[in-house]
Parts: sequence; C-alpha cells; structure tokens
Amino acid sequence: MNAFFWISYTILWLLVVPLVLLNLVLFRQLGIMVMGTARGVNQSGIPVGRKLPKAETSTLYGKPWTTEALYGNSAIMLFASPTCKECARILPDFGAVAKQYGVKPILLLFATAAQGQAYMHAMEYDEEVLLVTPELAERLDVEVTPFAYAVDPGGMIRHKGLVNSREQLEAYVRAARAS
Repeated sequence: MNAFFWISYTILWLLVVPLVLLNLVLFRQLGIMVMGTARGVNQSGIPVGRKLPKAETSTLYGKPWTTEALYGNSAIMLFASPTCKECARILPDFGAVAKQYGVKPILLLFATAAQGQAYMHAMEYDEEVLLVTPELAERLDVEVTPFAYAVDPGGMIRHKGLVNSREQLEAYVRAARAS
C-alpha cells in the first residue's frame, strides 16, 4: 500500500506541473486575445479619440521630453521593457515599419537609464528612447508591454492596445496617418 501511494503521488505531480504551466500559457494567450478586441482595448489605456495628455519624461541620456513634442507629426508610441520577450521580437520591425509609413517612432522603456542603454545597445536600436517613470505610466494609463498608441498630428489617439506582430504595427501606423 505504501509503495502504491508514493507511485500514484509521483504520477499525479508529474501530471499537475505541466497542466499548471499550460494554464499559464493559455492565460497569457487569452489576455492577448482580449486586449486585441474592442472590449479589451477599451478597458486599458486612454480612450481612442481623446487627446494625448501632457506628460513629461526624459530620454535615456537625460534630455527632457514632453508629449507636446509629438504635435505636428504622426507617431506610434511603443511601450516596452527589457524583460519582455514579445517586445524584443517586434522591436526590429518597429523602426522599419514607422520609417516605411513616414511615422515618428517613439519607444518608451520601463527601465532605468543604465538598463535601457544596455538593452538598446544589445538590440542595435538607434532611434531616440524615452524612459517610463511611474508618473508617466499612470498619466498615459499603460500597465503592460508591448502596448502602443497611434497618435495623429493633432495629438489625438487613433488606435491603442497590445502589439505582438508586424501586421499590428502596420495597422497602428496606418491609423496614425489616417487623420
């Protein structure tokens, strides 16, 4: 009886651990799907059709920056993190897609200046990078990465939500230019 108990106990744990991991993966995918729908997108971020609020931060090298610097340009703002695998996967396409469509790429990192500089060097990203402070994240209502806003020349948000592919990046830059 004792041997049977330990064998069944071991087998159950061998089944439970992969099931827990599978559930975590499924919850992540469900989150991506919900955030990609109108219902999920409307629950996060500044509503589409509203003006981007005034907010300030700095570049990786300490130069001040404000959202008012976007006025007059179509832009795509991508919020990323050095620990986000999806961010690293789409970052090479980010600058290329923005240039292809003539939209200003604004990369905002949830990182310290030192972490951001190391990450940008590793990713070989040459465009200007901004740091996300807790105040900026709260002001722009961003909690997850990779999250993006498509902003028209008047500072209005035209599209928002999670971005996980080149096709989604293209949809954002087209929305920013559609004004």
